This record gives sequence, C-alpha cells and structure tokens, in this order.
Amino acid sequence: MQTTDLSPMNSIRASLKPAALALATSLALGGLVLPAIALAQAAPAAAPAAAQSPQQIVQQIADQMGTALKGHRQEYKKDKSKLVAVINSILLPHFDTTYAALLVLGRYARTATPQQIDEFRQAFYNALIDRYAEGLVNYREGRVTILPGRPASDRGRRDIVRTEVALDDGRKVAVDYVFRRDSEGQWKAFDVVIEGISYIAAYRSQVGEEIRRTSLDALIKRLQSEGGKAIDTMKKQSAQG
Repeated sequence: MQTTDLSPMNSIRASLKPAALALATSLALGGLVLPAIALAQAAPAAAPAAAQSPQQIVQQIADQMGTALKGHRQEYKKDKSKLVAVINSILLPHFDTTYAALLVLGRYARTATPQQIDEFRQAFYNALIDRYAEGLVNYREGRVTILPGRPASDRGRRDIVRTEVALDDGRKVAVDYVFRRDSEGQWKAFDVVIEGISYIAAYRSQVGEEIRRTSLDALIKRLQSEGGKAIDTMKKQSAQG
C-alpha cells in the first residue's frame, strides 16, 4: 500500500474535518482561472495527465499540496484568496469541471443554456471554496493511504482510486476518487465518494430542491451574492426536507 500526505476528506455526514471537504470540493468542481502569482506560489507544474494513471494523479496532488502549504499556513490563514489560488493551481489540471457541473445539475442541465451551465459551475464552485477553503490550511500529512487497484488501462474510460483516511480519533474512513477519460484521452477526476456517499449525488439533491423552489437563474444569483452562506442554507433546507 502507498501512503500519501493528501488532506483527509470531510464526510457529508460531518464525520470528517472541514479541511477535507475543501479538497473534495475542489476535486469535484474546480474551475477558476488563476493569476500568475498563484502559479508562482504553488508546486511545480504537473506533468501531462495522459502520462499518468489516476493513482499517480492523486499521489501528485498530495505531494504538491503538502509542498505548497508547508511553511505558509499562517500566510494563507490571513489571506484566503491566496489559498484558493494555490488550491486551484494544483487541482485544476486534473478535474473535468464541466462534466461535474452537469452531473450536479442533473436533469436541469438538459434545459439550461451553455451560459447558465457555465455560470452555475463557476458560482457553485466559488461558493463552496468560500465556505470550506480555510479548513484546508489545518490538514496534516500522513492521513491517507492509497489502496491497491488494477491498472487504469483495465478499466477503459472510468477508474476509481480507493483511499483510506485516518481520523484524529483513530477511525478510518473510505474515500474514493472517481475518474474518467476526457475527449483527449486524459484522466480527469469528477466525483468523490465518502463512506459510500457520492459528493455529486448529495449536492445534486440539494441543488435540485432549490431550483424547484425558485429557478436556476435565482440559484446562480444567490450563489454569486451569498457565497458560502448559500451553501449552508442549501444544506439546512435539505436536512429539514
């Protein structure tokens, strides 16, 4: 087995730290265009994804995230915009952002315009990062074990990287990263499954409920204006429903 220093993922059931949902959020929905300063602060640029297996990608993200945060935690605690930029510079090359947004929208994607889909993707992602990014500063190395898996070539267009996360109390939680090949043949992640709960499926339910109550345009505007508060409201309304 291969042990890495990837941040643990925060369970939708709230059994994991907020630090980890920030990473899960980025993993599933990353999508910001980064300023030059962010790229300078982050770890070296990734090798082409086509040359890497999904397991190698998860390992690389772990290594780069640890390098980027080491010695800079206090700086990022004071300036969240720098932290968000670093997260994106490391994660963005490896995630199918459009596909993830379509899955979160579910059936509502069929009637949405390309502009609405893009605006939703950006607003939803920004809101999630606004809510959870600060927690990522507090993660510590050595919490994740990448479990053995078959070579990616055996799985065609989809693959799953299975990991095990060690919590502070000694418990271990299963966290799976779901990948697919994009149109250029590169492996890109699009979902995180925590203790059997799909990140995409959980937020699809919350987003769908809000669209039914209001509209997609109204949801986009609320995400843009309220940021992380909009995410908290959706979660509370979903729990009450």
